[in-house]
Amino acid sequence: MIETGGTGGAETVYLNLIRGLDPSRWRHLAVVPTRDWLYDQLVDSEIQPFLIPERGAFDGAYFARMVGLVKKFKVDLIHAHLFGSAVRAGILSRVCGVPAIATLHGGMDLGSRERFRGLKVAIINRGLKRIVFVSEPLRHSFLKAVPLRPELATVIPNGIDASRFSAGGGQAFRAEFGITPGEFVVGAVATPGRPAKGLDVLLDVAVLLKTRSPGIRFIVMGNLDGGRGIDLLNQRASRGLTDDVIVTGFRSDVHRAFAALDVYALTSRSEGFSLSLIEAMASGLPVVSTRCGGPEQILTDGVTGLLVENGSAHAVAKAIEMLRASPDQRQNLGAAAREAVRERFTLDAQLRSYERLYQETIRPSGRRSQ
Repeated sequence: MIETGGTGGAETVYLNLIRGLDPSRWRHLAVVPTRDWLYDQLVDSEIQPFLIPERGAFDGAYFARMVGLVKKFKVDLIHAHLFGSAVRAGILSRVCGVPAIATLHGGMDLGSRERFRGLKVAIINRGLKRIVFVSEPLRHSFLKAVPLRPELATVIPNGIDASRFSAGGGQAFRAEFGITPGEFVVGAVATPGRPAKGLDVLLDVAVLLKTRSPGIRFIVMGNLDGGRGIDLLNQRASRGLTDDVIVTGFRSDVHRAFAALDVYALTSRSEGFSLSLIEAMASGLPVVSTRCGGPEQILTDGVTGLLVENGSAHAVAKAIEMLRASPDQRQNLGAAAREAVRERFTLDAQLRSYERLYQETIRPSGRRSQ
């Protein structure tokens, strides 16, 4: 279960689990709310998703269809992604007598103005067997802010297929956007319109560097569908950055894009983990990241990347300038980052951790694990 269908980290983890877990042991019923990117990716993987729209946390029609699905296919385990789906999974678990778990992907999963917040947290506490957080900082911040039962919480870091990413190349991608060989390119991947992603900070960085460090171009990649990029494009124009900041929209060839960059910048205000960060690291890129949660678990400052003050355009700009002036440091950071991903953040390790959690969750209830 997931409450969104577009591009993003949560949707990618959802998709990776369905594609990656051993099909001889696990059969997935993929439930999505919209016919969007995630729906299409599932179909391309020869998985026919169940399209069940969600109209609020306590939509009776939604639960009727879900209960029917659970019973018809004799579901052994419910896995929800994001907070709203976690609440629904808790209710389904109690109604159907089927164990449920949830994965929470970021600090924005639960807003401070969430309606019926206390009731929803109570449902999760009573209805779920485990709650997975994608990083230790996210687990800590959630437990500090929300009265979740600590014994439910566990951490499984996200992982990627590092073999898809390699250092070097990218000339064709640069040529596509008119980037000359001598320009220094800083890239970012984020969905515009989400304040937590801090793209306004990145634009402020571009303003600072345009005058004092000419010859730097910025590339922002992220889904612009549904008007998501209007504010970003307007802010870019109002700051006089139309020629300095390239906005590409969503790219399915992000590995090519990373190969075209000199530095990867993450300027988020809040980040549960960040798949794009470890993808950049796997590409051998030196990275600059704000201290916004998940990156502190991923990066070792000065070894596998540079961590700077959250929300500070000046700190980000200074770090980029330092890396531009030191090719050796860029090379050392990039090499160490690539090795760290291969050692700590592989997709295989993530899949095995979820498989163990599935087994542990199913077996105590006496339900089958095959």
